[in-house]
Amino acid sequence: MKIIKAKLKDYKKIAKLRKDTFNKIIGKYYSKKQIKDFHKQNPPKAILKKIKERDMFCLINNNKILGVIDLQGNKIGGFFIRYSQIKRGHGTKLLEFIENYAKKKGIKKVILYATKYAYKFYIKRGYKPSKLLKKDKPAITKYFTKN
Repeated sequence: MKIIKAKLKDYKKIAKLRKDTFNKIIGKYYSKKQIKDFHKQNPPKAILKKIKERDMFCLINNNKILGVIDLQGNKIGGFFIRYSQIKRGHGTKLLEFIENYAKKKGIKKVILYATKYAYKFYIKRGYKPSKLLKKDKPAITKYFTKN
């Protein structure tokens, strides 16, 4: 298992992973309109654009993408684990990777917008609630301290 920079040629696979995970796991927590909006805003071409504009990484095992995460500035986004692989430590592995990547870039604080499904996952990993909100998604932040 390894984490690699997302490749342009994988944009359709990444889009499918995101869509499938959203539909099977995250979508349960949102209205039909919110689900429709998510799909409208995340077609494969939008994922291709995000790969070009952000630092996007994939967790790979046997040439299969198990998860994806990205960093744009100090904002973590696009964090999805293949729905059949949830609760196997893959999310923790990707999150720790992107945090270390951010630290190496000199970023002192990261922010993300947590889904209702993942909120407790982030809190367990040291994230704290923030006052920023985005469409029913609370913003949470993590400050890095020198070790």
